[in-house]
Amino acid sequence: MSQQYGPPPGPPPAPAPGGWGPGPARPTRPAKQSKTPWIIMSGAIVAVLLVAFGVVLLVNGGDDEQPPVAEPSSGIGRTMYTPSPTPTPDDSKGPNDVGVEVGWGIWFTPSKGWLPDWDKSKSGKNYILQQFSARGLIDGYYWVRQTELFDAKGFAEHLVDVESNGMEGVRISKGTECKPNNPNIKACYAVTYTGMWVAKNGKKIPFQGFVTAYQDKFDRVTASDAGLETRVYARRVNELVYMNNTLIKSF
Repeated sequence: MSQQYGPPPGPPPAPAPGGWGPGPARPTRPAKQSKTPWIIMSGAIVAVLLVAFGVVLLVNGGDDEQPPVAEPSSGIGRTMYTPSPTPTPDDSKGPNDVGVEVGWGIWFTPSKGWLPDWDKSKSGKNYILQQFSARGLIDGYYWVRQTELFDAKGFAEHLVDVESNGMEGVRISKGTECKPNNPNIKACYAVTYTGMWVAKNGKKIPFQGFVTAYQDKFDRVTASDAGLETRVYARRVNELVYMNNTLIKSF
């Protein structure tokens, strides 16, 4: 009969307290997991957040961004911008300023026989051609006035309206742009007119004249308002032209 070695059939006997045999089962510690995947994942999240924050700063300019402050230039490696100085008119007396000063450095020379108007309340400078046959009457006038309220065209048309307001049968020509031989004159406009001047005694005297306005580079306008009785116009008109030419040279 052969012998077999092994545990008897059935459940194993319970161990006696303090005896030999297998004791109570020891709890097993779970296997330690690797931290490497979490570190990689956290780094990726931080990188994404930093990129997104950088895009927001790039678009919005940042909450605390201040406007750039111009630094004082040392002149080294930089091009300094210097604004062009605003030109100022030179109204000092020049070689062509002879005779009567009107203003803004503008002068004219009266023709022989023309005298200052006795009415000092008038603006500008007015010279008259007196009649020798009748005291207090005139054959013509040459009146220079200035303004900054009109351009050349506007002032010429305004003065013609003023001069012809008290006349009858007024005829005003179409105005023309003129080009005087002086580079200091920016614009020029001339108007001629005719009409009947009514004297205090009711006598009607044929009269004709012209207004020429000159605008300088600073938009200041000087206008010559000239007129003569028709009976002396052909004989005296050259005197008006002479005074006008001295005015043009003075600009």
